[in-house]
Amino acid sequence: MTINALRLGLGLLALIAVNIILGSIDAFLDKSFDRGKFLRGIIKGAIVAACFAVTYLIGWLNPDVLAVTINGEAVNLLTAVTLVVMAGFLFYAKEVIIKLAVFVHGQVDTGELVVSATGNGGRNTVRAADQHPPDAGESSPNA
Repeated sequence: MTINALRLGLGLLALIAVNIILGSIDAFLDKSFDRGKFLRGIIKGAIVAACFAVTYLIGWLNPDVLAVTINGEAVNLLTAVTLVVMAGFLFYAKEVIIKLAVFVHGQVDTGELVVSATGNGGRNTVRAADQHPPDAGESSPNA
């Protein structure tokens, strides 16, 4: 097992954990946190990580069971399995980036204030939670 494969595997585990954490924080802030869903996410993440690890182990133990030539490049089972693990890494990286973008551009309701990173033509707005946004004819106090 190479150090790059180990780094890729550890990175995949970290991305799975961060994905679960960001999803849980988002649900908690939206006041829709469900402990059962959280536990299912942890179990699913553990199963996915274990499956990637076992798949890599099989490719590592039997690298030359299957060898194919694609466009002049020889691809064995270990290379194919490494590409599958890389695909999982990229999938979870995309999911984490999307969730982080939602946090950056989203709206957080703290119960007293609503803080929005978007609105009023890109200017940030802060208003009381029980205050309704101004109608089209009214002007915003932050404008």
